Amino acid sequence: MGIKKYLIECIGTFFLVLVIGVSTNPIAIGFTLSALIYVGALISGAHFNPAISLGAFWLNKLSIKEFGGYVLGQTIGAMLAAATVLMLSSLVFYVEAPLNSTFYQQLTIEVLLSFVLVLVALTAWIGKPSNKSVATYAFIMGFSFAALTMAGESISGSVFNPALSIGTAIVDLMFNGASYLDIPLYTVGPLFGASLAAIAYKYFKPDLI
Repeated sequence: MGIKKYLIECIGTFFLVLVIGVSTNPIAIGFTLSALIYVGALISGAHFNPAISLGAFWLNKLSIKEFGGYVLGQTIGAMLAAATVLMLSSLVFYVEAPLNSTFYQQLTIEVLLSFVLVLVALTAWIGKPSNKSVATYAFIMGFSFAALTMAGESISGSVFNPALSIGTAIVDLMFNGASYLDIPLYTVGPLFGASLAAIAYKYFKPDLI
């Protein structure tokens, strides 16, 4: 696929983050994710999230070079989406941790729910992709993302995606914003959860790797 897989990761992440920026409805965001996965699954696997890409990397489904390309594409897509939200609304879109919970509570929920999200992604997609499995993968991921978002939003904001945090923080920083301070939370939490998900997948389904 060459550069196509990196480009589709950029485009998919762009539209996912754009919808997150203009809507706070988890169902709308989940349905959008399903649609984007349906478009990109057979091109790149439709990760649109460095945490999912890391899970695939730990299972040897991506090389280190491919992983870097995925993360770069995803981050650029998120940054462009934040800039587009600014153009559409004249408001700077960024993600930040809620004030009604502690850092450790936020980190814990990001780890736990990212673990579930990535484990679902690996379970639904690892193996030989096919046109038949794309619709199932898209539906499962959209439904799971919506449910997990509703479950964790009051504690951590339900980000689960380092590209979303980094990309929006870059634009926010241009306007002297401080959302970059939450990048460690929204990077360490999802990536650690993804690593645990890869370990769990290897343990429970070693014959499918």
